[in-house]
Amino acid sequence: MNKNKLIIILVWFLDILSIWIIIPTLPDLAKYYWVSAHLISYWITIYALCSFLSAPILGQLSDVFWRKKILSICVAGSFLSSLLIALVWLYPVFLIWRIINWLTWWNISILQAMISDISKTKEERQVNLWLIWMLFWAWFIIWPLFWAMLLHFWILAPYWFMAILSFVETIVLIVFLKETNEHITPKKIKYNPFGQIFKYLKMPKINLYIYSLLIILISFSFYQWILPLYLNKVYWLSWSSSWYILAWIWVVFFINQAFLLRKFWLKRFSLNTLLYIINIWVFLLFLALWLIKPLPYFLFLFVFLASIQIIVNPVYQWEIIENTEHHSRWEIIWVLSSLQAISMFIWPFLWWIFIDKNISIFMLSTFFVSFSFFIVLKIVNPKKLIAE
Repeated sequence: MNKNKLIIILVWFLDILSIWIIIPTLPDLAKYYWVSAHLISYWITIYALCSFLSAPILGQLSDVFWRKKILSICVAGSFLSSLLIALVWLYPVFLIWRIINWLTWWNISILQAMISDISKTKEERQVNLWLIWMLFWAWFIIWPLFWAMLLHFWILAPYWFMAILSFVETIVLIVFLKETNEHITPKKIKYNPFGQIFKYLKMPKINLYIYSLLIILISFSFYQWILPLYLNKVYWLSWSSSWYILAWIWVVFFINQAFLLRKFWLKRFSLNTLLYIINIWVFLLFLALWLIKPLPYFLFLFVFLASIQIIVNPVYQWEIIENTEHHSRWEIIWVLSSLQAISMFIWPFLWWIFIDKNISIFMLSTFFVSFSFFIVLKIVNPKKLIAE
C-alpha cells in the first residue's frame, strides 16, 4: 500500500471516529445543558443541514484550490471548534461552535475523491471504496468502549479527544500527504447545492439510481439515529445496554463489509440482482420489525437487516459513479454526500411523535422503501434479471 493511500485511510478513520464518538453522549448532554431530549435531537438535523451545504462547496474548492489545501483547512477548523466546545458551558454557544465543526467536518467527501484520484482502474476504485467503507463500519464496533471510558471522566471528554485527533490529523496532512488532484482547472464555484442535485436528477443513466438510494437512506434514517431511544422506550433497556447491543449488531456490519461484500455478495450476484435483493429484503425486514414485538425476535431480524444495509451504499455508489462521465465523477461524489445529508433532515421532526404515540418507527420505513422497489423495477427489467 503506497504512503498516500495509507494517509488518506488514516485520516478517514480519524474523521469517522470524531463524529461517532459524540452520538452516545446526547442523553448526558441534555442533562448537562439542562435542555430537553427533543431539543438535543435537533443536533442531527443541524448537522445534516451543515453537511448538505458544505459537502458540494468543499468539493468544488478542492477541485480549484487543491484537495490537500482545503482538507488541511477543514481539519484545522475541526480542531479549533472541538477545543472551544470543550471549554464552553452554555448550550447556545456549544451549538454555534458545533455548527462550525460540522461545516468543516464534511471533508470525508474530499477523502472519497482523493481515494478515487489515486485509483487507476474501475476494479481498483471499487476495492479502495470498499476499504474505506469497511473502516467506517469497523469503528462502530470500537467506539462504545471509547464512549464508556471517556464519559467515565467527564461529559465533554469526547470533545477533548476530538480536538487531539484533529490536531494529529492536521500535522499528518501537512507533513506527509501529497496532492492527488492532477487536473486543476479554473472554474466558477457554484454555491447552490440544489442546482447540482437537480442536474444529476435529470440524467437518464443515473437519476433513478439516485432516487432509489435517497428513499432507502431516508428509510434507514428513521430508526438508526434513535434506535437506543426506541429500545429504551419499548423494551425498557438502559442506554448503555442499547449501545452495547448495537455494537454487537455492528460486528455483523463489519463482517459483511470486510469479508462477505467481495467474497459473497459481489462474487455470487450481479449488481442488478443486488438491487433487487436490497429492496425486497429491506422491505420484508422492515415489515417484520414493525409487526413482531418480542425482543429476541426483534434483535434476530435486525441482524439480518444489518447484513443487507451494509451493501446499499457500495452497490448504489458503484453503479452511479461508473455511469457518470469521468470528468464529472468528483462532482457526483459531492452530490451523493449532499443526498446522504438530506436523508437525515426528516426524522427529528417525526420520531418524537411516533415514540410518544407508541407508533413503530419501522412502519414509516416500510412505507418509504416500497417506493424504492418500484423504481428498481424501472431500472432493471425482471426479464433481463432472469436472463442473467
